[in-house]
Amino acid sequence: MTKWKKAKIELSNAAEKKPVPIVADAVVASRGMAEGRMIPLLIIDTSQRGDIEDMVRAHEHFGPGDATSAWALPSRFDKSRIRLVLSVTKPGRCVIILEFDVALQGGVVDQIVHAQGVYLQPGRPGDRLVSTIEKNRILVEVPSTEFRNDWDRIFQTALNKEFRRRGLPRSKAKQASQDFMNEWRRFGAIRMKSD
Repeated sequence: MTKWKKAKIELSNAAEKKPVPIVADAVVASRGMAEGRMIPLLIIDTSQRGDIEDMVRAHEHFGPGDATSAWALPSRFDKSRIRLVLSVTKPGRCVIILEFDVALQGGVVDQIVHAQGVYLQPGRPGDRLVSTIEKNRILVEVPSTEFRNDWDRIFQTALNKEFRRRGLPRSKAKQASQDFMNEWRRFGAIRMKSD
């Protein structure tokens, strides 16, 4: 049974309505952080969102903050895209909407759902983690246990469509989707060993 529901989000300005472009993604694992789990890192284009850059800088000086998160569909009729809405309330207030194309970025969403968190790093188009490793970033908790069953269906459907588009018959596409999800999650479950 689905738990999707309508909700209103308080916005401070018109810029918060638009999804913030994702320019790169990676995974990060650290000893002593999140039990060594691999957590996705998203470099987001904040060239039009100085409020996000200010909030990330404030975290450096004021320590951990508060944020809530929600998964959303841009349209109830189309599950090819999914959004993660982050509402940061402390140390600075801002709303960040991240939109993912499930067929292209479903693996990243799956890692966020299973890690129940995401690193956000302000950046510009062309930035990559390898060249911006020293930049400030924040870790945002994304509790996703209630969303996980819905996500599994959305992800599997998108994978089925992609395998069918590539020429696999329906039964083989379904098996290939399940095999891909199992292997992807096995990889995502690797943890960095503590000392």
